[in-house]
Amino acid sequence: MTMDALAAVVTLLKPQTLLSKIVQGRGRWGVRYPAYGQPSFALVLDGSCWLAAEGMPATQLCAGDFILFSITPGFTLASDLNVKPKPMRIPRPEDHVGEVVHGDPSAESSATLLGGGFAFDPVNASMLVHLLPKMLHIRATDPAIGGVAPIVELIKRETSSQRPGQALVLTRLIEIILVEALRSVPPDVHSTGLLAGLRDAQLSAALRSIHLKTSHPWTLESLARQAGMSRSSFADRFARVVGETPLNYLLQWRIALAKNKLVHEELTVAQTALAVGYQSASAFSTAFSRETGRSPKEFAEQRRATN
Repeated sequence: MTMDALAAVVTLLKPQTLLSKIVQGRGRWGVRYPAYGQPSFALVLDGSCWLAAEGMPATQLCAGDFILFSITPGFTLASDLNVKPKPMRIPRPEDHVGEVVHGDPSAESSATLLGGGFAFDPVNASMLVHLLPKMLHIRATDPAIGGVAPIVELIKRETSSQRPGQALVLTRLIEIILVEALRSVPPDVHSTGLLAGLRDAQLSAALRSIHLKTSHPWTLESLARQAGMSRSSFADRFARVVGETPLNYLLQWRIALAKNKLVHEELTVAQTALAVGYQSASAFSTAFSRETGRSPKEFAEQRRATN
């Protein structure tokens, strides 16, 4: 399946500001972290432990398993589920440490993980993050782990040394690991949304068109032709699989691109309107204001002021 649409979403999310560390559990242990609200991941390097995240059933993590949260909820890591977890606070960038040990330092190690957290660009995070699974668990026995584990090792190597170009390398590695992990999601894990649409041979053609030719004057009919379907069949299938109508998905993607162009590329309202498929600045401003509650100019000024 084509992954151009997924790559476009990940690129627009601009993942950055990575924190990573080795987490080791010794003896009987348990820790409880509050909701982080940003993406995070972990690779189990050795041993096993339990993960209990809010709103999700507890699951055992084994050596070689990979976990990715798109918005990290409150969660418990423990040697077993009967341990009363020790409350922890969310790590801050200035707290950077290479390794942390939970439990009895003199006891035998029961689990070793490489954990990392990063941030999505606030310009579009709230709009795009719902396209990603809340939690992704790739087990060591899943063939897809072969695409993820080497990248985690590169992140581990890169974060353990201060070398020229580190920020750029880490940003690219995070983008790669997100795409690699997300395209390996089993069909039964994320039954609706962008990933489900990309698995559908006909819908993926329409999604690719939306993401790669956003400024084209798309209509329901022309998108249906891209998918090789009748208008009514396409509209019904798209809404059922992706979770929203084709034209609303197109609108949301155009607004997301426009936000990026206004804030990061500093285009004018008129330039942005043409770039995302509007024939006039007024039509674009009306749609943008309706979706965001602010005019394009107000949005850009407020975002630049907070950067």
